[in-house]
Amino acid sequence: MAYLDGTRTSTLTMSHTQNVQVRIWNPFAVQPEEPDWNTHFTDFTFGGHLGFSASLAIVDYIVAPSPGSAWSWELRANITVNNGHGSSATSYKVLASGSETGGTTYRDVSATCAGDFSASVSTDKLWDIAEAGFSSSTAPTRFPSLTSYTWYELTTSGATAACSLSAGGSAVSVSAAASSRQTANYTATLDAYGFSSGDDRHDFAVSLVKVNSVAVHDITHAHTFHNQSATEWSLSVLGETDGFGIVSTASADIGTSSCLDRNVSIAGRIRAWEGAYPDALNVVVTGYDGATRTVGSSGGSYGATDTFVDYSTTSVLIDPEYGTNTLTTQADDVPTWISAELSGSGLTTNGDSSTDNRVLFRGWRFNGWSIAETNNRTISGTGNDRTYSPYEGMSGYRYLQIQIKAQSGTNAAGTIELTDYHGNWKRWQVVAPTTSYSTITLDLCSPDTWSLGSLPATDDKDNPYPRKNTASSSYAGSESVDSAYWGITSCQRLRVQTGSIDIGTTTLVYTNTDSTYVPDSFTANFERITPAIVSEADTTTYYYGRRFWQQDRDGRCEEESDVWWQKTVGGATGVTTYNVNPVTISELCDQINASDNSIVRHPGWTATNSVAYPAGATCSASQPPLRDCFLNGVTGYSTWLRGGGILATPNATSGTDFAYGHQLAQGTIVAQTLFDRINGNFPPDLNDPFDVNGGTDSGLYLPAGSLLRGIAHGALLDNAGDPLTTGTVDLLLASTSANRGTDSTIDAEGRYYTSTPWGLGESNHDANFSGDTIGILPLHTSHRFRCWFREQELAGVCVSAAVAPNQRMCYAVIEDGAVALHFADGPNATNFVMQLTSITDASCVHIAYDPTSAVGRLYIIVDASANDIKSYYTDDEGVTVSVAVTVTGTGDDPSVAINPMGKRIVVYHHSNSLYRVIYDPQGNVITAASVIVAGGVNQGKTAVAWRLGVWYAYYRDGGSSLIQISSIDDGETWS
Repeated sequence: MAYLDGTRTSTLTMSHTQNVQVRIWNPFAVQPEEPDWNTHFTDFTFGGHLGFSASLAIVDYIVAPSPGSAWSWELRANITVNNGHGSSATSYKVLASGSETGGTTYRDVSATCAGDFSASVSTDKLWDIAEAGFSSSTAPTRFPSLTSYTWYELTTSGATAACSLSAGGSAVSVSAAASSRQTANYTATLDAYGFSSGDDRHDFAVSLVKVNSVAVHDITHAHTFHNQSATEWSLSVLGETDGFGIVSTASADIGTSSCLDRNVSIAGRIRAWEGAYPDALNVVVTGYDGATRTVGSSGGSYGATDTFVDYSTTSVLIDPEYGTNTLTTQADDVPTWISAELSGSGLTTNGDSSTDNRVLFRGWRFNGWSIAETNNRTISGTGNDRTYSPYEGMSGYRYLQIQIKAQSGTNAAGTIELTDYHGNWKRWQVVAPTTSYSTITLDLCSPDTWSLGSLPATDDKDNPYPRKNTASSSYAGSESVDSAYWGITSCQRLRVQTGSIDIGTTTLVYTNTDSTYVPDSFTANFERITPAIVSEADTTTYYYGRRFWQQDRDGRCEEESDVWWQKTVGGATGVTTYNVNPVTISELCDQINASDNSIVRHPGWTATNSVAYPAGATCSASQPPLRDCFLNGVTGYSTWLRGGGILATPNATSGTDFAYGHQLAQGTIVAQTLFDRINGNFPPDLNDPFDVNGGTDSGLYLPAGSLLRGIAHGALLDNAGDPLTTGTVDLLLASTSANRGTDSTIDAEGRYYTSTPWGLGESNHDANFSGDTIGILPLHTSHRFRCWFREQELAGVCVSAAVAPNQRMCYAVIEDGAVALHFADGPNATNFVMQLTSITDASCVHIAYDPTSAVGRLYIIVDASANDIKSYYTDDEGVTVSVAVTVTGTGDDPSVAINPMGKRIVVYHHSNSLYRVIYDPQGNVITAASVIVAGGVNQGKTAVAWRLGVWYAYYRDGGSSLIQISSIDDGETWS
């Protein structure tokens, strides 16, 4: 489609001059057989741009009634002008005239023939914008598809086209409505033949040749052959007269075509995520130097200029003595297209993917959208057990402020539980100071416990997909699951799970927020919504998207796509098909503002399209206005927001400024179009059509950009789940362990972003923190990969350890009075995940696995603060624990062991004596608490163990010596 970008008056002008010498004969006189008089003049045709043309021929005109009578003559310039659009006019202009008597045989006439040519017509400035189609048989690999801009001018339909050529002080003109449309070519042409018979020199010249008031290319063409010479626009010839007065002729024939010069300037930026690309890399510009030019970049910047020329002139000089000589001067390096790409071999050398070589030019700008967000988002509801219908959207928020108060007394402990849309819960232990409401803040990305197991050391959930497919229930329930540190996407229930506390108002809040506008790599494709099965057609359709808009509130991320595509498999043909759907700015607004089954997808955010699509028939015209019908948010791609991650704007000093799409505040976001190539024969005198150069305009300016590499980002938590503000995260190349970026400047929310030299696109990396590693396999180009870490080093007091029958190691500690279980995947104490249990008011702990349990039951014996000892067990690694069973109300320093048959013995200290309790495999007390060592037992840790049918117990006596006793009758008697 041709978009109209305004009109202008296009012109072609020149001036001409020559000296003319002719002999005009009385038609009744006898002329000599061999000429012995001087004659010289030039006939020419001038034209070119938009089909304008004019021709001039020197002729004489004689009126002689009869022999011997008076006669008259005129020296004329016969002129024909053509407006190039269907109309012409022919007439003559008299250069000289006279009357003679009947006895006059001839008259020698000399004159100067000079004048001007001018032509004009209104032209439409047009843009053809073509995008390559997408394959229906293969998945897309880039977006936008190959985009070509063709910029040109056509005569405005029905415009008045005028053309005139003057000579002798007056002009022949034609002016009429254009009956056809011409394509502007910005060229001036001249065809001229001049001669000199005799020994007077003849000079002819055309000057001030301009298209649209701009001089055409100055061709370096100086042709000399003996007494004859010519340039592209002039000739000078001299014939001869021999000793008998007989003349001979010299001549010159000129054929010239010269176009306006086309100046092009490319200024580009190569980005490594949010920084300048740090390595040397060549850029191959197609269209420069008549073919290609390799341009080097430094610090992620490069630039190159070129001037395209198109001219040709041939002059043929004929000397009466030496014959003919021809000289041609020509050049045409105007390319079909101007484009650029990064060097594939250079990318490979630097470790990047050779396929990430695309360079996109930046075009027109317009206001894309306005995006705003609301802090302090209040959630309705009352009571201590609240359900939400529809579910309450909490996506994108990390912090939930809740009013709590004690039902009585002070410092009332309790547990608050949130249940997500899958029915999974997360819990936070809280303390209400008084019976008056006070506000606490829950970190939704750092629960104390959750229903899916122990809290892990790492969390690599990188996106919120797949979301629910609201149009199909085929895969209902297979939507994305909130991981441990992802937060709560939507909440179906909020309640006080334990404790004598009440809750009041609830408010979602954030501290820091920003948005990033960077298109991801297509290799990072993901299912944006769950698939759909069409049983009638026996097909399954999968829905994909590419990350573009990326939100970060205090480390809680959300996102939306700039392009969707779907894959349909099965059916009668069994052929897999693809369909690509670009997301416009307006459609992206709809996604930001969307609700899924009435659940707000992005709570707190509001996006508004800034430029509407014109109403009525404006855009159905054959040449719809560019600024209205192309540069708007309804048809304009969301990828254009912030120039697709690199925005080019004019700067009066530097020429062009580049701004980037990372971590921007809310407000109006400018959009800028993107394209791969532009035609080389663009209008040469319409400077800076995209308004990207702030200096003196002198041609076409093409700002270019490429987005490479990636980072790891996320947050660090300490072993209590609070944000760490110190630490170091390293991004390591998996193949060599080379450091590809680090961050030690952790903010108050625990957030980090690895930096230079940045992760290599499509290569495997590891994000490492304090010995814990998340594999990024691979790190995609132009992708930030989310990696959260929670400290798992040994912490707390009163450590006890045990190994499960499946060799999973566990150690237990007391943290702030609560029992915390730490699980490792092996005995080497690495890759621990922590589960904070609901057991509180503990001063010491001892654990033992039941070897007869099929579910890995772990017994937890707790020394409580009131000198009582309680026994618990967990079958799910501490996510839930049993009801407490009191071992004794007067004791401390307990220990526990279980033999292979499931018999359990608890040993503890009380009043300087050692006691034991024996339980059968079902948990029943076989032997009640009784003394096994009377007196002389020092207060302190005890231990008990079973080996090869013998029970062993350990304690310290009054002199602090370590004492071992044993029992061979299942713990009944000891010695």
